[in-house]
Amino acid sequence: AYLIDSGVEKGDVVCLLVPRALTTVVAKLAILKAGAGYLPVDPAYPTDHLQYVLEECRPKVIFTDAGQGPDVDALSATGGRVVDLPRLLPTLGMGNVENLPVVQGGDLAYVMYTSGSTGRPKGVAVSHRGITRLVLEQNFVDFRPGDMVLHATTISFDASTVDVWGTLLNGSTLVIVPKTSFSLTDIRDLVRKHDITFINFTTGLFNLFADHADGGLPSLRQAIFGGEVASAAHVRRFLAAYPNCILTNVYGPTEAACIATTYTVPRDFEATELPIGRAIAHTEVFLLDEEMQVVPAGTEGQIAIAGDGLAIGYFKRPDLTNERFVTIETGNGPLRCYLTGDLGIADEHGLFHFRGRRDRQVKINGKRIELEEIEAALRRHPRLLEAVVECREPGGIKRIIAYLRPRDPQDLGNSNLVPAVMERLRNTLPAYMIPSAAMVLAEFPLTRAGKIDRSRLPMPPTEGVKPIVPESRSEEVLTRLWREALGLEAIPVDRNFFDLGGTSLQLMRVHAGLEVELGLRCEVLALFKHPTVREMASFLDGRTMSAPRSMTADQRAALQRKTMSQFRRSTP
Repeated sequence: AYLIDSGVEKGDVVCLLVPRALTTVVAKLAILKAGAGYLPVDPAYPTDHLQYVLEECRPKVIFTDAGQGPDVDALSATGGRVVDLPRLLPTLGMGNVENLPVVQGGDLAYVMYTSGSTGRPKGVAVSHRGITRLVLEQNFVDFRPGDMVLHATTISFDASTVDVWGTLLNGSTLVIVPKTSFSLTDIRDLVRKHDITFINFTTGLFNLFADHADGGLPSLRQAIFGGEVASAAHVRRFLAAYPNCILTNVYGPTEAACIATTYTVPRDFEATELPIGRAIAHTEVFLLDEEMQVVPAGTEGQIAIAGDGLAIGYFKRPDLTNERFVTIETGNGPLRCYLTGDLGIADEHGLFHFRGRRDRQVKINGKRIELEEIEAALRRHPRLLEAVVECREPGGIKRIIAYLRPRDPQDLGNSNLVPAVMERLRNTLPAYMIPSAAMVLAEFPLTRAGKIDRSRLPMPPTEGVKPIVPESRSEEVLTRLWREALGLEAIPVDRNFFDLGGTSLQLMRVHAGLEVELGLRCEVLALFKHPTVREMASFLDGRTMSAPRSMTADQRAALQRKTMSQFRRSTP
């Protein structure tokens, strides 16, 4: 009723610029009942990114959380009414729930933004049918009224669709991870405390969970994971600890409502590669050649998805919608499909296997990253003549590397260039898209055809990093854990973890290792507060600075906002 009284009409968009919380779930329900679609956005995104998304969607209402969101003054120019959600809800009664709009399966449910190859993010508009097809009458998941479902994903990540709507539409109970930054111990404690039966993790978080699986969580009944290529070793490790838990590898893009194919791993799995499986219910999957024809069995082709999960299209982007959502001819007539850009092959059992990309999109920690979007943002810097971005995997760890060619030759030796470029980039792109390293080159290597030869771009040198002489047992352990998490041979003692390309998931891995090797218990937020090896070791050894465990919720939120702000401004 509040939304309708605020002028929200059927088909409008309402922004959720809030963290994962009970109030957020309540708001999602209210938005859908009002006939609108919700736009989930991570409050940690830089203001430039937020403004672009909000200006494109023009939401009627922007729900924020004053404790964890950006400056609302920066959002007011988009025209939406900015409302503090936690303060609003206690003031509302039931209101008039009669005469609500009639919502049909094809109507808008949400708009979720992903990385775009044109240099700007693109919004994917998903229907109500896409949600119900995902969690009702499905063959890969079995939600039950007695299930306890863990909700650990951020609301701007499409995997949260499974957690929230799988729970609410099947009478299960949702257990929301209360902290924005949490540790593996936090997860395990919640699973144990609430007898969690269902978990849904990104592949990276699942691997970390499996690394520390000890069989001590007997309530687990179902576990799904996806977002990146799966590790057979981690799957076997998990099943050895939890043989009675149904484990499923899932695959699917946002444009197909999160999941299109699944593979439930047998307990005796011995292969070295996990398939992405078969199409889920209400979904069809094809492998196509360049002529949009289905390829013969055993032949590699582009993965195309059809069925009730297909998105309405890209929000306000009919050109891109027509390019990626196409009609193909099948034995049963014409069929609307989404062209994923992923390559796949089917084995003799009819199971699909992922074979890479047709373009330069990569996935890191389950998040899609178009390298062209980073390149486009870099090229807008006035001091750069050209920029190239590559994803490399030294030590098996994916790292985004930026190669910069300055406009002014004098900048070749200017130590200020990279910091200036990166500072501007952090004000434009989400943190997970920021390159972990950058190199300044006078010229880019070229092929005989005169194009940039990306294969000859060098890895950033590690010379100049002085080996650390550990001053304590903590520093010795930290140095090794950082090397393993970051895939680096040398760790500078005074460099910020995130400046070295670290992610929150890698920091969780360090935190878990510290608890095992040193037997210490502290909040993962403490590692955000002490982000260098020396600072972290000093904190662990002396506890000279107050630990975040003693902070109030508001203080923790303020610390995280400050930390992330420093992260965006820091020098690589």
